[in-house]
Amino acid sequence: MDKQLLLLISLQELDIMRKEKKKEEEVGFEFDDLKQLEEARARIVSELKDHINRKYTRLTNRYGNAVVPIVNNICQGCYLVLPTQMISVEEKNETVVTCPNCGRILYWAD
Repeated sequence: MDKQLLLLISLQELDIMRKEKKKEEEVGFEFDDLKQLEEARARIVSELKDHINRKYTRLTNRYGNAVVPIVNNICQGCYLVLPTQMISVEEKNETVVTCPNCGRILYWAD
């Protein structure tokens, strides 16, 4: 799998965990590991290419989830059946690919 794609998936998972922890802190629970999540996020962002990080940030602000899987040749963000040309690519998950409809970053789920 492409390193940038793997970093994006990890970044999205960290962002989801951070949001959940912040919501729980608003209710009154306290967590020590929130700082560790922030540090891990900063490390991942530093390894991402700038243009990919900007795209991720823009998509996250717009949709909430910037990176979505392809299941049964369908983008799980907008539920578009992807074009045959995209599906027939043999090097799946070897480059960062976006949905032609919603623009989300896609990866093939195993």
